[in-house]
Amino acid sequence: MVIIDNSRVHCLKVQCCHCPNAMSSDIQMFQHGFFPASFNRPKTAFTFRVLDDFLLDNLECGTLVINYYSNLQQMTSSMFPHLVPVMPYLHLKEIILTKHLGRTDTDSS
Repeated sequence: MVIIDNSRVHCLKVQCCHCPNAMSSDIQMFQHGFFPASFNRPKTAFTFRVLDDFLLDNLECGTLVINYYSNLQQMTSSMFPHLVPVMPYLHLKEIILTKHLGRTDTDSS
């Protein structure tokens, strides 16, 4: 799984609990501070910390998602940033809107 934090991009093996009384995988991820990019078998998750950091950076400095992620790629591997997994930029925008505003672009303000 690709975990995107405000310090770097991590590729980690993540195993959710599948015990009989366990919560669903997405709920388990939320409880541990991760926001999955999808709710069915997520392959990418964002830490709440990176979502808050990007929102602040975007509001204060007008930083675009592509520039923010490019910076994360550089922090992850300054010698080979092109080897860092590529994130679909629209995911981050949708997740920010969902997490912080409780809506999507299709909802009216």
